[in-house]
Amino acid sequence: MFNEWFSGEQCSWYLLSAHKQRIDRAGTALLRLKYRSVVVRQHLHEWVRFDRYLAERALPLPSSFHGKEVQHYFAVRFPTGSPSRRRGIRAAIRIFLDLDDDGRFSRRVLAPQRATNPLFQEAVPTYLDFLRKHRGLSARTISKRAFQLTLFTAYLERLGIATWKDMQPSALRTFLVTQLTEIKPASRLSYASTFRSFLRWAYSKGILERDFSAAAAAVRQYRLAGIPDLLTDDELAALLQAVDRNTAIGKRDYAVLVLAARYGMRPGDIRQLCLDHIDWRGRQIAFTQAKTGRLLTLPLLPEVQDALIDYLRKGRPQTEFRNVFVRHLAPYEPFAAKNNLPTIFREALRRAGLDQRSGRKGLYLLRHTLASRLLRVGSSFKTIADVLGHAHLNSTLVYAKVDLTNLTTVALSIEELSR
Repeated sequence: MFNEWFSGEQCSWYLLSAHKQRIDRAGTALLRLKYRSVVVRQHLHEWVRFDRYLAERALPLPSSFHGKEVQHYFAVRFPTGSPSRRRGIRAAIRIFLDLDDDGRFSRRVLAPQRATNPLFQEAVPTYLDFLRKHRGLSARTISKRAFQLTLFTAYLERLGIATWKDMQPSALRTFLVTQLTEIKPASRLSYASTFRSFLRWAYSKGILERDFSAAAAAVRQYRLAGIPDLLTDDELAALLQAVDRNTAIGKRDYAVLVLAARYGMRPGDIRQLCLDHIDWRGRQIAFTQAKTGRLLTLPLLPEVQDALIDYLRKGRPQTEFRNVFVRHLAPYEPFAAKNNLPTIFREALRRAGLDQRSGRKGLYLLRHTLASRLLRVGSSFKTIADVLGHAHLNSTLVYAKVDLTNLTTVALSIEELSR
């Protein structure tokens, strides 16, 4: 089927391959997904090379990409060299091994779960199941808590603590003080919150004889203490104008930036925005926010409408997915769930000459900038909260600190202070 894609000895290997049907099925799948010809050719040659490696050693086709025999092949096949070439080889083998009978394969194969210690296995999986079933926490939050508890239980194991009943509050306090020095204060608060929740649950289940949750205290952080990082009007205009809208990717990136700049949409909501969320005739966008689970309805502004139409008509690849924004390299699919679109924003900053500025480098910078601009033109906090989709008005109050013009009107004079 793919005879013409090979030459010389490799063509003979291909025709005699024990897994020729699998190679043909995989190559056909890549063509159907509109992979570039040069990528398909590279994968075909890699599959034949891998098949020959197995045949020379009388090895069966591995059942897992993470198996020892596959990792040994990588070490033999490409011991040193370009990281991008190594990634290409690994991608080819991953696709080949993951392929099913219908020619489908996963875009990404998750790494095997990290080995955990007995302390973790004794209680943490049940706790995570409790969070999932009874607290309704998202998979992402549960994954974060599992990671934090993995680090903590590994630390306890290094101290020689074999069971939860042997743990003392001093070990918890020492971990928070000595093991988290390289992370931001807000992240330390997240660890402390996770530990308090877990320890209260463990006490209620009899895993701990005492409630040690009070020991999980981090340095106090005041919620409204910081000043939000913002772009000036000139910087925002330069950022949007710097995008090359003559290319398909440029049209996509511009539409993403306009949604973030005019609506303050979170990266996750932009990533999950679907064609069904846009009512072109009713001139509105309505979607369920990923963070709050609340429906947010916004007017379809002319600038946003023009950017979306330009991308959908002249830039977006043909794909079966309903997401507005997709990858522009095959397979044409939505962005990964953990992709907060940092590359799009940082490239725009670079083009606008703003990449050396201190502060935020993500799309949330545009969300903060919008809130500040709305406050500056006299919008109420309720209006700003509605636009940003805040579940509680308190989330919006942080932006009061950046309205310097109005703050000066309530400032006390020196005479008033001296009375």
